[in-house]
Amino acid sequence: MHICASSNGLLLLSSVNGNLLRYNLFNLLTEQCVVLPQPQITRRSIGTGLAFDGFHYQVVCIFSSEGDRSISEPSSSSAPSGARGGRLIQMEIFSSETGIWKRHSPPIHLPSDLPKLSTIPLFSNGAIHWELGGYLLMYYVNSSYCRLIELPNYPQKWSCNSLTFGQCLWEAQGYVHYCYTDSEGIHTWVLLKEEDHQYYSSYYHYDRDRYQWKLAHTVTHQYLMCQNPEIFLRMGRRNIYFIQWEPYFISPFAYIQSFQTLYLRLPGMIVSYNLRTQALKEVCSYEFPDSNFHCCLLVAVVHSSKDDARGGHAKPAGAIGNAVSLPITDALEKPTKSK
Repeated sequence: MHICASSNGLLLLSSVNGNLLRYNLFNLLTEQCVVLPQPQITRRSIGTGLAFDGFHYQVVCIFSSEGDRSISEPSSSSAPSGARGGRLIQMEIFSSETGIWKRHSPPIHLPSDLPKLSTIPLFSNGAIHWELGGYLLMYYVNSSYCRLIELPNYPQKWSCNSLTFGQCLWEAQGYVHYCYTDSEGIHTWVLLKEEDHQYYSSYYHYDRDRYQWKLAHTVTHQYLMCQNPEIFLRMGRRNIYFIQWEPYFISPFAYIQSFQTLYLRLPGMIVSYNLRTQALKEVCSYEFPDSNFHCCLLVAVVHSSKDDARGGHAKPAGAIGNAVSLPITDALEKPTKSK
């Protein structure tokens, strides 16, 4: 199984059974699993997203259109000029209200280059957000409106300094945040809203189609390592390969607004970095038996129990001590037991 997306405590999983692609929804709180009907489009998708508002959910699969379609792209598509031309986006959408898949063809051109990145899509402000070849694709689930804009680190000219080693999306204070690591450090940008553009345009003259982001926070690799050198020394003692620090070792994957904490993945270790106090702490370590495995996918979920809800206190993510065993666990353990 492959984890495609998460939204408000739901995990969207995909698996292949023979030549058929299957989608499953797994509820992290109730530990219930639902198998979705077979999609109509059988070719490989570019990306898959999940939107869950607490009552109903939608699963959105993105495909490259079959053949070129000659249409006049309206200005409402908000596609940057660099992303126009070439193949168009095609979508297939499953709704829990109707129980069926439907096709949607927005007038959005695919970026020319689509690198394979492990950025989990984000459902925020009524839209699913994907990182797509250096762009941010937004699909508003209620209106079926699509929008494509450049990410703040989109390279106009390629260079070694433009390489991105890890990235993630999250929502905080009603805004979409985009965080990534490069050779210098960890950078977080905020996607501007319409009211922000109205405010800035009254004081400055700028191209709002080009400048959609505002820099919120930056921390260099050197500064981060100085906050807790023991973490990186211990990482090097476990594996000689990690003695010399490299920027691609670190990857942001989640942010918890109530704790102002950014969670980072290191080789074999998860750490938390408080943006207010600059404290760097180890959350947990992990390993895969009999292999040099140091990469995993993590999904941060904040929830409240009934007792916590009565007292008005949310349960911290770090206090959740129960691990959920997904079906893939049995498949991974079988080769080890056979030895």
